[in-house]
Amino acid sequence: MSDNYRPEIDGLRAVAVAPVVLYHAGFTGFGAGFLGVDVFFVISGYLITGIVYGQIERREFSILRFYERRARRILPALYLVVAVCLAFGTLWLLPNEFRELGRSAVAVALFGSNVYFNGAINYFTQDIGLWPLIHTWSLAVEEQFYAVFPLALLLIRPLGRKGALAVVAALSGASLAWAQWAAHADPQADFYLAQSRAWELGAGALIALAATERLPLAYRWRWSLAGIGAALLALSFVFAPSNLTPSLVSLAPVGGAALLVAFARPENIWGRALAVRPLVGIGLVSYSAYLWHQPIFALLRFRFAVASGGGKMLLAAIASFALAYLSWRFVEQPFRDRTRFSRGFVFGAAAASGVALIVAGRIIAIQHGLPSRFPSYVAASGLVGVYRNACLDLEASPPAAVAAVQACRLGRRDVAPDFLLIGDSHAAALADGIDLAAERAGRSGILISANACLPLLGVKSYFPRSRAACRWQHDHLIAIVKALGIKLVILHARWESFDDEVNLSEAELRAHLMESLAALSAAGAKAVIVTGTPSSPYLVPDILLRKALYGLSVDERPEFQQFLHDNRTAFRLFADPELRAKATVIDLYPAFCDAQRCQMGEGSRPYFIDKDHLSKLGARMLAPRLEAILR
Repeated sequence: MSDNYRPEIDGLRAVAVAPVVLYHAGFTGFGAGFLGVDVFFVISGYLITGIVYGQIERREFSILRFYERRARRILPALYLVVAVCLAFGTLWLLPNEFRELGRSAVAVALFGSNVYFNGAINYFTQDIGLWPLIHTWSLAVEEQFYAVFPLALLLIRPLGRKGALAVVAALSGASLAWAQWAAHADPQADFYLAQSRAWELGAGALIALAATERLPLAYRWRWSLAGIGAALLALSFVFAPSNLTPSLVSLAPVGGAALLVAFARPENIWGRALAVRPLVGIGLVSYSAYLWHQPIFALLRFRFAVASGGGKMLLAAIASFALAYLSWRFVEQPFRDRTRFSRGFVFGAAAASGVALIVAGRIIAIQHGLPSRFPSYVAASGLVGVYRNACLDLEASPPAAVAAVQACRLGRRDVAPDFLLIGDSHAAALADGIDLAAERAGRSGILISANACLPLLGVKSYFPRSRAACRWQHDHLIAIVKALGIKLVILHARWESFDDEVNLSEAELRAHLMESLAALSAAGAKAVIVTGTPSSPYLVPDILLRKALYGLSVDERPEFQQFLHDNRTAFRLFADPELRAKATVIDLYPAFCDAQRCQMGEGSRPYFIDKDHLSKLGARMLAPRLEAILR
């Protein structure tokens, strides 16, 4: 090892990787375990900057040698993991999941999986814990950093170390400012994209440029600063919210990690604690452990329905570290040895492997996940109703022009629309049933919906990317009712969001609901509230097929009492006599639920396309119940 080797850094790697693994395994108490990735970013920024800038100062830096070191360090184990995922995916994954894996493999090979996942994950994405390569987004962020940062250090070399410090501090500050804005405007992009993570890498870079080991600080100050860092990091792992994305709040874990990197040294207790042999051992294999754990968890969950947070998942976590040691010993270490593999071989093998993964991934994606492997498979696209993708997040100008959007018309097309169905994606999923009911009743209507958009005036969408469409629909709802002479407005949504998504009190929700009903009444429209449908713990079409294929002994049917609990606020509000005087309330759950459980399919035919959005079959099954609204 190098004379500059710091065992406490490997110890800090262990502190970072263990919570990440336990978080992905679903263990209670590790809801903020994902912050381990933030710690890795700080460490990477510190190590890369220290190596590169030191070589630049000594005029020894070679960009070719730098990328060779990165290729030896990162690519062999990474490409092995992707190849193993594709092999097991061929055997076990259903076409939809296998197609996603193929696309992910391409993104990994192109060092852009963070960008890919940011675009691929949308409001309808559920159970990303079943995605074997979802964790590679952080590796892509680091690879993008490696592609740019050494060149930036070369450019600012004439400014000297102090000038470089100022430039990196300014860029890190700009990144943090962007992250703070994106945390509210687009939390998903904030989580995945490099521009909101650059400041975390920059924090480590600043420690390296400041050469904190040379600062004239007394022992007690170094001891205290390292202790503050340890406290900040520990408190962050315990108390940080599970939906935290990079922002000013992230200064606590990132700052804590930076202080430990800077001041936890062998001469103080913090450095000695991090340098104990078990932690260093875990730290040495932390990269391979990070690579292997998520594919193991995802594939076990998919093939064997292994529950999160249980004994089997603990064994899987232990197995991931055992596999990490083998990977480190027989893959990572040999490829770092220049006497065994030349630079030309490393670059050639990396290029060939990358191309092979891209080709394999593209074939899997283009062939829709090779559905011929499962003759009984029914593609999820064949289950989705015709209205979901056509009408979600609809806007029109002028507002009354929504009547001309034929894809959003319900029931008869040869008569003027006189009713609206308004709500979120669950309303769009229900639309196939409303369409059939309206056709039978001789009525015509219009669907107006946006993702995560409750049909309550003034309540913003809890999915940031749909907030503009939701705001438009709320702003123009009454104008549309008046302009088109609408006589009936049907309100439907995922009402359980009152309890798990919407950050409003029950009194505030009631006020918005009553205000909305009053506005509709004043515009001459009758209101009908259609209550929610049950939600399964599983992706319904997939679990029904997986049960048939693999003999899984799981029950996709939610308990009826759990359904009532999940919708408790909605049912209390909808039972209010004052509300009942302003709106009719229609319950859908009797079509699915008995006193014990709620049915999620008819044999192997699912009533839902995922955990809780109705399939075309499920929606049209409700047509007789919905027809009563329109008679």
